[in-house]
Amino acid sequence: MMSTVSKTIKFNPQTEKLLTLGAGCFWGTEHIYRKEFGDRITDYKVGYANGDESKKDLKDAISYKRVCGGDTDFNEVLQVSYNPKTVGMKELVDFFFRIHDPTTLNSQGPDTGTQYRSSLFAHSQEDLQLLKELKAQWQPKWNNRIKTEVEMIQNFFDAEEYHQLYLDRNPNGYSCPTHYVRDM
Repeated sequence: MMSTVSKTIKFNPQTEKLLTLGAGCFWGTEHIYRKEFGDRITDYKVGYANGDESKKDLKDAISYKRVCGGDTDFNEVLQVSYNPKTVGMKELVDFFFRIHDPTTLNSQGPDTGTQYRSSLFAHSQEDLQLLKELKAQWQPKWNNRIKTEVEMIQNFFDAEEYHQLYLDRNPNGYSCPTHYVRDM
């Protein structure tokens, strides 16, 4: 069975929850979440989720190059661990719908491909139901055109180390133009 949790994320299942989300290029997604939530989130890891495991090009992982090939169905994602007493899933998801364009299918700005799709991956059935409800609440604000997929997480692989904190290490690096906080 494949793991649905980052191998390197700080996470205590007794007191914390996980949310995995795709909002286009994971560099900008991680950066904007870190700016907004800081240490209110226990940890952040970028990686690849819910793809075809038979397409892996490494023994226990998949590479960025392979994901960018376009035929793996892996999604560039951010996985966060958080204490629900500090920050709630609703706050995390409300922010998600404000920082990218959830109405585009398999793209964000100039970035196109299934790896850039808008997605919310639940780590429990209870969370799946809540994510579906939150998406429905956001539909009118986006003229009922939200394309975000909401499903259970099937697998997760950490992205290579150079992708973690990418825009902190490379402040002039590429950031998708759709990653900004909208007043909604």
